[in-house]
Amino acid sequence: MLRLYEDYLKEQGKSIHTIKSYLNDIQAFYQDNKIEMNCPVVSSDIRKWIDDMLNPQEGKGMSVATINRRLNSLRSFFNWAVKEKIILVNPMEGIRDLKTADEEHENIMWLTEDEFERLLERMRRYPIRSRGVNPEEKYRRDRAIIYLLTYAGLRVEELSNLKIHDLDFELRKIRVVGKGKKVRTLPMSNLLYHELSDWLDFREKIAKKKSFVAHSPYLFYSQRSGKFSVRGIQKMIENYSTKEKKLTPHMFRHTFCKWMLKATNNDIEKVRRLAGHNHISTTIRYLKDSYEELSDAVEALPKF
Repeated sequence: MLRLYEDYLKEQGKSIHTIKSYLNDIQAFYQDNKIEMNCPVVSSDIRKWIDDMLNPQEGKGMSVATINRRLNSLRSFFNWAVKEKIILVNPMEGIRDLKTADEEHENIMWLTEDEFERLLERMRRYPIRSRGVNPEEKYRRDRAIIYLLTYAGLRVEELSNLKIHDLDFELRKIRVVGKGKKVRTLPMSNLLYHELSDWLDFREKIAKKKSFVAHSPYLFYSQRSGKFSVRGIQKMIENYSTKEKKLTPHMFRHTFCKWMLKATNNDIEKVRRLAGHNHISTTIRYLKDSYEELSDAVEALPKF
């Protein structure tokens, strides 16, 4: 049954990463509850699973976001099974996502303007040195990636797959193929226009020295490949972390959403479209103030 569902997800245009995540969640449910895949499931099995994830016998309970993601995977799976008449009753009926407490929003980490400025300065003054890699080449590539993640809000998979012809410098637009192969077009800000122009000018010079770069259609390449992989980008960004804050590619997407809400005076629909969120509820999360912002607000109270 799981193989049939996997085929269905592929037909729906789901990414390999999404499919793997769905299947892992479904398998975890059956394994954790010791239920055979061909055996019927009832809603009480799912409710018990939720309780076990929140309050495990050993270790720390899972976050609300992780549990809701797992429930979403099950919901999709059982909806498909009912539609295909593999089962008669959907055990997910009546099972709702857990409500998210304010603490959960602390998982949405972004950079302040000062932190972003310090990151750029750190990248320039103290480049991560790798054997056989030209420091200037690495700095220019990494800088362009950071700017694209921050000022276009791309997912790391979207950035890895971005090709040179996806950039329209005449109309200043970026064509992005997102989740489920959905295409969105992003306006290219003046700042991003100049950053990407500088990178392409430099990339053209490198292409004359490295044949795999010259033959690659992708905007970013690695040391040995014409395409910078998702894991490669993740590792590159992690290397710029500090003791105070670990950096991830998605943190820059969070930063884009947070900054864009401020720039648009909390116009959620504009930010939703730019970020490629399917549901506006995803975008609303960024309206939550960070703990630091709440602390600043408290400190701003009148003092007598």
